[in-house]
Amino acid sequence: MVVITMTNCPQKLRGDLSKWLCEINTGVYVGQISARVRDALWIKICENISNGQATMVYSVLNEQHLEFCTHNSTWKVKDFDGIKLMQRPKLLTDNDIEEGLPKGFSNASKRRISARSRKPVEDYIFFDIETTGLDGERDEIIEIGVLSASLTEIKTQWKTFIKGIKKLPKGITELTGITYEMLQDGMELQEALKEFNEIIRNKTLICYNAAFDMMFLEKACEFCKIDFCVNRVIDLLPLARKRVSGVSNFKLETLAQYFGLEYNKQHRAMEDCKILYQVYLKLNEI
Repeated sequence: MVVITMTNCPQKLRGDLSKWLCEINTGVYVGQISARVRDALWIKICENISNGQATMVYSVLNEQHLEFCTHNSTWKVKDFDGIKLMQRPKLLTDNDIEEGLPKGFSNASKRRISARSRKPVEDYIFFDIETTGLDGERDEIIEIGVLSASLTEIKTQWKTFIKGIKKLPKGITELTGITYEMLQDGMELQEALKEFNEIIRNKTLICYNAAFDMMFLEKACEFCKIDFCVNRVIDLLPLARKRVSGVSNFKLETLAQYFGLEYNKQHRAMEDCKILYQVYLKLNEI
């Protein structure tokens, strides 16, 4: 007996497998085939599935009466004294969360936040902002992107431009592709912050270089006389520095290239949120 499960399987590969096995559900194949055909099919799967994932389980004469193998999966096969086991991907720990907190948090605050982190959290909020520059006192937010996701899927997305700024620097337009005209279709800062606050309420926030983003958001909320709603923040920058080695720098673009992710060189809030989510999943595998 052979069972093969796949995700993101190309249509042609599904057709080839259907010649030998019965597809009983989307991406699930079962059948009785020889060891030679089985091995040839597995080689074909690994060569043609691209970024998809595959797992194969088949009957053999051993103590477990089965054998299994994976391709492109975060679950790894491990041999434990002759017994094959599956190693689950490593998730972020409370210590990682504490190390990811921006500077300025007291030890007591870290303990309280760490205690809250032990409660099950299904969805995370990945967010990013684009600004007119790097100066938190003089520059302004021009775009906010928010992505709500679990460890397995993206749930919702929200983004908006911020209108009302007097001038957009030419260098920012070249960097982001955002024009002054595009901003006129956006929301007023106060309205955008209120909606942003509702989305993130009681959620864990995940961002990259939290000190920068939080500085702008806190300043904007103070200017609009809005209470900034924050439950818990995880900064992936210190986590990346801890887990990744051999890179020239720790820009988000560099990490995307390191993990083999597609990256749009034009900085936009939602695109960066999606890359941030993928980097987060990759960091969990290390």
